Amino acid sequence: MTLDSLQLRTRLESDRELAVRLKTFRGSVRVCLGETVLELHVDDGAVTASDPAPDAGEPTVGITVPTVLWDLMAVEKPQLGLECMTSAQVFGATIDADWPTVVAPYLGAWNRIVRLGVETATGRREKVADADPFADSDDPVGRYVRYTIDGLEYRVYYEQAGTGPVPVVFMHTAGADGRQYRHVLADPVLQERYTMIAIDLPYHGKSLPPLGSRWWEKDLKFDKTTLMNWVTGFIAATGLDRPIFVGCSVGGQLASDLCAHHPDVIRGAIGVNGLYHMESWQSFDNDRFRDPRVAAGAVGSTMFDVTGIDAPEDFRREVEWIYTSNHRDVYPADNDYFMFGHDLRIDGHLIDTARTPLTILTGEHDISMLTPDDNGSALAANIPGAEFFAMPGLSHFTPSDDPEGFRPHLTAALDRIAEHAVAADRAVTTS
Repeated sequence: MTLDSLQLRTRLESDRELAVRLKTFRGSVRVCLGETVLELHVDDGAVTASDPAPDAGEPTVGITVPTVLWDLMAVEKPQLGLECMTSAQVFGATIDADWPTVVAPYLGAWNRIVRLGVETATGRREKVADADPFADSDDPVGRYVRYTIDGLEYRVYYEQAGTGPVPVVFMHTAGADGRQYRHVLADPVLQERYTMIAIDLPYHGKSLPPLGSRWWEKDLKFDKTTLMNWVTGFIAATGLDRPIFVGCSVGGQLASDLCAHHPDVIRGAIGVNGLYHMESWQSFDNDRFRDPRVAAGAVGSTMFDVTGIDAPEDFRREVEWIYTSNHRDVYPADNDYFMFGHDLRIDGHLIDTARTPLTILTGEHDISMLTPDDNGSALAANIPGAEFFAMPGLSHFTPSDDPEGFRPHLTAALDRIAEHAVAADRAVTTS
């Protein structure tokens, strides 16, 4: 679609979010969106846009989406992986500046500039959430439980809702917390069928680091064994009877690993955007988020950018808020496992889906859909009995940013596992 340069200039100069995100920044930004090139002069959030001068020097920041990408990006339904600037960088879009001192502090602004360009070209606007979908039944109860793993006592926060006979434990994405499941816990249909628990893993949300961990003296790194022990320890401490485990992203990886290594603790698992292995993503630079100059806002801006393009903006912004309000080091600590500690080619043979059913739900716009050899579809193809379902129109943070779109997929998956458990128990009783 044609990009009206004058209209884009007007939007960039008047955009209130961009002005907030560019506070304290002073410099020039060269924006190349396909054939359209603009020079932005920024002075403490005030933006002035113009055509680039012939004698203009090197800008402070260069934002480039090559024409071949822009033509696929600036359309009503963009190609997978080109929904936003964050994922477009996998294909060759660039933000040229020093990462820790210029890119990271203002990452939300650089992503916003590209988003405004797409909106100007397509006429697309953010979807508005009129209200919480389940506000009348939004009544979770929060509690703490203490348990000890490897000599450290953890004080772990969780919220519980529903009175159904089957317990369900929900685990958040990397660097986030149980607030991501607030809509799910408020769903009145699920409240009747299930007792639902959303956990803040240790170090996340309201679960503070344990005494004696001396976390301030080291880089946080959470491996598969640690994460599994935190979940199984929580289940034991709360006395839950073989709950269904539901996890998203890093929790989606853990869903299958729990089926492999702790099948007696859970009655089944649902991995939202979980993968088979991560070989395609080994070049990911996780340590750039450990740079002391990079604040949690960089993680929050990144995560907002990859939320669902058709999800309500208010709910997408909640994803950013949750990430920004967690400690900056927790995201890379979780991501060490997500990116480098999960590989079902090694231990996937341990999964017996006749005993512990496993379902993978992946959003149509989740970036893992770019790698079919290692994503959820590969998991189902290589682990007998595992199920894989693509969720049309949904993305990586679907439990949080599009709860009504996620609802039918989650409900169906939970019901299948619950029915499987009933049938298995009946078979044991009659044998």
